Amino acid sequence: MGNQNRLQIQCPSCNTEIIIDPITGQVLYHEEAKSEKESPKEKSMQELLRELEEKKKKSASRFEEEKEALRNRRALLEKKFKEIKKHVDTSDPGRPPHPFDYD
Repeated sequence: MGNQNRLQIQCPSCNTEIIIDPITGQVLYHEEAKSEKESPKEKSMQELLRELEEKKKKSASRFEEEKEALRNRRALLEKKFKEIKKHVDTSDPGRPPHPFDYD
C-alpha cells in the first residue's frame, strides 16, 4: 500500500524518475537518469581520483564556510544579548503580580 499512494513519473526529455505525493502534489524524491558516459567503467583512474579530490575540496570549503558562519552567528547573538541586557531595568520592582489578583 505504500507505493500505491505515490505517482511515479518519468521525464521524457531527461529520463529522470520523479515520485509525487498525489494528495499534496509535492515531489517526494527524484532519481536522475544515469548516462552511460558517466559510468565509472568509462573513466580512467586518474579522472576518478581528480573528481574525488574536487569533491573533497568542495566539502572542506563548505565546512569552513559553515564554521565561519557559526562563529559569526555566535558573535552576533552575544552582541544582541549585551545590547538587550543594557536596556533591562535592574531595579527591583518587588514581587510580580499574582495571576489571581486580576479577577
